[in-house]
Amino acid sequence: MIQLLYGNRQQFRFRHNDINILGNSDAKLPVRQSVYKLNSSSPIHFYVEPEVDDLQSKQNSYPYEAHTPSINRLRERPGHFNIEIPINCPELKEGWNSIRIEIEDRKGNFEVLEAEFYWDSRPINLPLELNDLSQYQHIQEFGQVVDGAFDFDPEKNVIRSKPPVSDDSLLLLSSYHGSQEATYEVKFRENGRGVVFRGISDFFAGHEEQSPELGIKPGYSSAGLATIDTKGEARTWISLGDCLMGKEWTWVVKTEYPAYIDIEPYVTYCVRHQVIMADGINCCRYRIWKKGDIEPDKWLCEEHNAHIPAHLPRITKAAFGLFQYGGLPTEWSNISVRALDIDVKSLDLRKKNNLVMKKYVSQIVRINSRVRKKILKRIG
Repeated sequence: MIQLLYGNRQQFRFRHNDINILGNSDAKLPVRQSVYKLNSSSPIHFYVEPEVDDLQSKQNSYPYEAHTPSINRLRERPGHFNIEIPINCPELKEGWNSIRIEIEDRKGNFEVLEAEFYWDSRPINLPLELNDLSQYQHIQEFGQVVDGAFDFDPEKNVIRSKPPVSDDSLLLLSSYHGSQEATYEVKFRENGRGVVFRGISDFFAGHEEQSPELGIKPGYSSAGLATIDTKGEARTWISLGDCLMGKEWTWVVKTEYPAYIDIEPYVTYCVRHQVIMADGINCCRYRIWKKGDIEPDKWLCEEHNAHIPAHLPRITKAAFGLFQYGGLPTEWSNISVRALDIDVKSLDLRKKNNLVMKKYVSQIVRINSRVRKKILKRIG
């Protein structure tokens, strides 16, 4: 049986380059064929996560110790899928669309599901205020689940990640914009089993293809991801095509020496998260403090990509979203997103000497190895 995470009648607004329809099947794995037809169009292949046995786990080597080509998108979730419909797809139309999902399992048995969704191509304007969730009946009225699962409690006015919390769980709330700032409140539980990052939020730029034939885009692009891990290590990440293999245009910059914060469970924290995208530079910074305390003057984490090679592409737009990687559900509330007008020159992005530059290059963790060697050779 094919089941869709948010039912057979869904709705989407323009938030990023894809419409995401998440679901799962109890078909015998691996599947022989999995396709969808949008508005009776030609069939298009989509990826279904296979089971991984001990032999495969030893043989297959993907980034971040993954054992399947979806990397973090559907890690350890056999039978699950994430249909990505490009918003520029010729068959996609304003208003109601039909989708037919067909899966043939390894024994030749067929499963078919007919569903529909409403498409509204208008972007979400800034400022965005999500301070009162009581007006909504469904999470798709104010957000798009890109990966994982989320729900909300209109009475308590909170958005939650749903257990079991998936890797790279992401709920987009806004559309693509340039420099911007998000403020919100967040409450964590204990670490829980399998947690890597408690979250906390991202300015998401999109998913990137490894190959069109795969049927899912494993590459992750971010104008500024804020994370705190189980040890209290706080970092920011900026990436283009993270998790992809053999692509010379990909890069990832992260905080090399993390800041530390002692997160207490069931305590409400306030967050200010900013991204600046201007003059070929991407900068991300954030701070977090207990609700009721005075907001700190200094940023907890701040990172930029001003020193990566000029020929590598930069990110010029991103959509704000809530992020978590494993663990127990997190709660977010009182979310506000606004446009930001900051002169890049005011950021005081100091030039790095060769010694620091070498360290900086070493933290561009998934940049193509040949490009890394060229950089190191150039800076001596």
